[in-house]
Amino acid sequence: EFSCTTNNDKVFGRLDFNLARGHQLTVRHNFVNALSDIGSPSASFYKTPDNYYRFVDKTRSSVLQLNSAFGKGMNELRVAYTTVRDHREPQPFESRPFPQVTVTLATGATIQSGREQFSTANELDQDILELTDSYTVVKGGHTLTIGTSNQFFDFRNLFIRDNFGSYNFSSLANFAAGVAQQYDYSFSATGNPKQAAAFGVRQWSAYAGDQWRMRSNLTVTLGVRFDAPQFPDTPSANPVAVNFFDHRTDIVPSTMLWSPRFGFNYDLRGDGNEQVRGGIGIFGGRPPYVWISNQFGNTGVDFTRIGATFNTANRIPFVSDPGSQAKTVTGASAGSFSNEIDMLDPDFKYPSVWRGNLGWDRKLPWWGLYGTAEFVASRTIDDVKFQNYNYTNSVTLTGVGGRPFYIKRYAALSDAILLTNTHLGYNWSASYEVRRPLKNGLYFSSGYSYTEAKSILDGTSDQAASTWGNVYTPGDPNNPPLARSNFATGHRITASAAYDIKLIRNTKATISMFYSGQSGRPYTLAFGRDVNGDGRGTNDLLYIPSSATDGGFTYTGGTYNDLLTFVQSDGCLKDYVGQTIPRNACRAPWTNTLDGRIAIALPFKKLRAEITLDAFNLINLLDSKSGLFKYASFNEITVIQPVPTSVTAIAPLTGYNLSGLTSTTFTKFLRDDVRSRWQLQLGGRISF
Repeated sequence: EFSCTTNNDKVFGRLDFNLARGHQLTVRHNFVNALSDIGSPSASFYKTPDNYYRFVDKTRSSVLQLNSAFGKGMNELRVAYTTVRDHREPQPFESRPFPQVTVTLATGATIQSGREQFSTANELDQDILELTDSYTVVKGGHTLTIGTSNQFFDFRNLFIRDNFGSYNFSSLANFAAGVAQQYDYSFSATGNPKQAAAFGVRQWSAYAGDQWRMRSNLTVTLGVRFDAPQFPDTPSANPVAVNFFDHRTDIVPSTMLWSPRFGFNYDLRGDGNEQVRGGIGIFGGRPPYVWISNQFGNTGVDFTRIGATFNTANRIPFVSDPGSQAKTVTGASAGSFSNEIDMLDPDFKYPSVWRGNLGWDRKLPWWGLYGTAEFVASRTIDDVKFQNYNYTNSVTLTGVGGRPFYIKRYAALSDAILLTNTHLGYNWSASYEVRRPLKNGLYFSSGYSYTEAKSILDGTSDQAASTWGNVYTPGDPNNPPLARSNFATGHRITASAAYDIKLIRNTKATISMFYSGQSGRPYTLAFGRDVNGDGRGTNDLLYIPSSATDGGFTYTGGTYNDLLTFVQSDGCLKDYVGQTIPRNACRAPWTNTLDGRIAIALPFKKLRAEITLDAFNLINLLDSKSGLFKYASFNEITVIQPVPTSVTAIAPLTGYNLSGLTSTTFTKFLRDDVRSRWQLQLGGRISF
């Protein structure tokens, strides 16, 4: 058998062979060639077209699978080879490369032009070979499985940020004069101008399991899995890391994980109408390998990163040619920095959790309904944690709300990031669903769930420094406390129904509806400036003074009562007066959505055809002020700006600037415009 389909940028092919009795061979190949243009402007942040970047992905995947029967046993052998080629490129109309230029206008709006700073040298090549073999045999009441699954990765990650130079101008006049207030530039320190982090990973795994039918109504499953990743390559050694931070850069993970698991399924009545099921075990996974890539790319000896932090007094000459960027900072009074060093804890372990679940399924005594209750819980054994060893507690200075204040240990470095582990973290969810299987043309389902998740970080960035620096913290950025995760969905209510209506001449229409109501995204309040000296202006949680005299702070652009009115207007925020608000302590407004579909099957004999009409967000169609999806950008609201003791250097906070909060244009939450609008879609489908 052979089949081949093409659809614009996708190609799929498959061959099936019956080699002999009980032996089937399948060969298939997929090819995807995709691109997308990416940019994120806003009402106050304008990007010229050349600042958008194009993401190009080419993925080829070939799989050979051999299924063989041997008596009561079955063997499945699978060999897969995948290549992924991702890169960022400029817009096709770009006439010549240009550095990124950011200009702040007198109105406070920002314009950004030139090649996007993270897209000047950004390529990722992946070659993945997978070898899996599983043998299953039935022995009496036992179904035994033994197998191995091995993956061999080869990566080439080219990432040189600011490789064309990035400039920040505080005014249009400074831009016209060609003098910048901030400058960033990174380049290869080797003979290869496109030096990349290249390394391999060998993921060895083996597993065994037994599905034991102890009784006609009781099945027990026992299993164990073993994982042992190996790294044949090592990063470059940097003696600075050892001398200043007592950690080496030429370290790779060396870890093994045993994962025992147990599960059961008990049919309480023996008739399939009520069962209890559950299990517990250790489950592990690999971290995103881009985090390991950081150890190969940021050793501090392969690349050089120089620049000057933003300062209105800086007069840094602007150079328009990306190939002639200055390798020494001139015209800057302060803030020059150099290489980042990323290190790995020699005891680093892959992420793993204890996870268990308990479920109950029962046919209910009313109207043919079925009910399902489920509880799932996980607790962290090992998860990732990032620490910046280049910042230490100054001891003599205290930040706002009593938080510690930090200073650099080694001025020539921007950051020294250590990838290590934490044992903190857990999540759990409880759910219940009632459903009526399709009968007499009617289907119905309704459910409720609640999910809580706590973590110290959610790992939403690929750069080590960003992953560390974007974690909201009340004090010590190297040891963030356990707090609500970005992915804790909270309450959710769902309901769906479908009904078949017979029309004329063997034609029927199916009307279906789906409702979802859900807690809003978590959010917190944060300062918009570095208030604890750790070099990050995006991670400091807001301290809400208990009174106008608390802390002796001054207030500009508004009064303490303006701040208090804003806080007390939110049922969550008011609980943290006199405290530093925790990460993700509050939630955006509840969201409701109602979708519908009408599908009409047409009465053709030799093919199946239907016409569909989909309606999304019907609530917004009925009421334009409802069905809105509101959220806080990056899970934070930063309308309260701190006033430091000095405008030329990081220093402890002395006051609050409330001009953003009291502005007539202040909006607490952003709106997801696409999801907040009702939409109609008319479609058709023909199946041969």
